[in-house]
Amino acid sequence: MKLLLIDDDEELCSELAQVLAAEGFKVDIAFDGLLGLRFLKERQYKIIILDLKLPGLNGYEVLKDIRKTVKSLKVLVLSGRPLGDTMLKEDGVSQDEEEKVLSMADLVVNKPFRVEDFIQKIKELAKLIEKD
Repeated sequence: MKLLLIDDDEELCSELAQVLAAEGFKVDIAFDGLLGLRFLKERQYKIIILDLKLPGLNGYEVLKDIRKTVKSLKVLVLSGRPLGDTMLKEDGVSQDEEEKVLSMADLVVNKPFRVEDFIQKIKELAKLIEKD
């Protein structure tokens, strides 16, 4: 099963890609939101792993675009800040907007996380896809 990992943390992406590959997944990586959307237009994926804080185009905008164009994709959102915490000015997203956008995600995982738990979440999404 092919996945797209959109996150600007190169070290995290490398580690997750290795672990996911060992589990039998094929992983492409985009280090910013614009590249992630370009990959989505050029290639086919079953699962998207999406960080919220990205250069170029933030994860909120990427998620909104994904849901407008490809509703069948499963999206796991990674958040570096506990959801519901007071947002920082530089996030540029209101609390209401955050809740609305995150309701479009299939799963949300807060960083830091245990890799084993993360892999289990990806496998759960993969099982949902296989049932469809």
